[in-house]
Amino acid sequence: MNNILIATDFSDNSHKALQYAILIAKATKSAIYLVHTYLPRYIEPGIYADADTMQKALDDQRDSLYSKMIPLASIVEDAGVKCHVVLEMNDVISGVFDTVEKYNIDLIVMGRTGSGGFLSKLIGSNAAHITAKAHIPVLTVPNQVEAVTIDKILYATQLEFDENHILAQVFELSHQLGANVALTKVNAPFEPDIQSDKQFVEHIKTAFVKETFSIDTTISNSVTEGILTTAAERGINLIVLAAHHRNFLTQLIDPSKSKQVIIRSDIPVLTYQL
Repeated sequence: MNNILIATDFSDNSHKALQYAILIAKATKSAIYLVHTYLPRYIEPGIYADADTMQKALDDQRDSLYSKMIPLASIVEDAGVKCHVVLEMNDVISGVFDTVEKYNIDLIVMGRTGSGGFLSKLIGSNAAHITAKAHIPVLTVPNQVEAVTIDKILYATQLEFDENHILAQVFELSHQLGANVALTKVNAPFEPDIQSDKQFVEHIKTAFVKETFSIDTTISNSVTEGILTTAAERGINLIVLAAHHRNFLTQLIDPSKSKQVIIRSDIPVLTYQL
């Protein structure tokens, strides 16, 4: 990992996410790209404005936003992490992905928005949308988090696909953070259970014979409840998921489990794409 993107809207929520970005950047020796996206202010209807006036309004808006970025950049640099300030005139989702491509970002960090109510679950927050579309890991940070620390990681596995390439990244991150890793599979009604769990457990244990970790099964009424309950019972402070890309229509009809966990979790969720 070399470059981490942290999207900020200057809220307390995004400030908490910034603390996690700094924590991971220090552990992985990565640089931080501090990104804010914005749309241009428009002159009030009925007021004449020539091109120079319009350009000055845009320049003033950008200067004002840049001045808000400087204190945040100072926080990053005071922590000993290299920081790049990026202002993108764009919507949040497009601006984030443009920055990812332009600067070869390895991890996206975002504060979670949305209250978890019906509309939020149906449509999802910016963080959930970005997680669904991203091809790199995304860390979503809820505002409820108090202590900014990662020392107990819960990896929720389906034991249906080869996830060892993702597990390798999780173990590497755990070493850099000095964290312990536990794996769990949630058995819930109506969930597919096609492949032999034993086969995948042995595959994981063989591939990571030098790693210290636990792996077990959780029984719950739903996958989301099982993950969140297990995390709470074990004092976990980072949930890791391996998710599948799903199209927009599918998400409306049957929201992905990763989105449900992201929206409902009161601890950070790190999502990798299979």
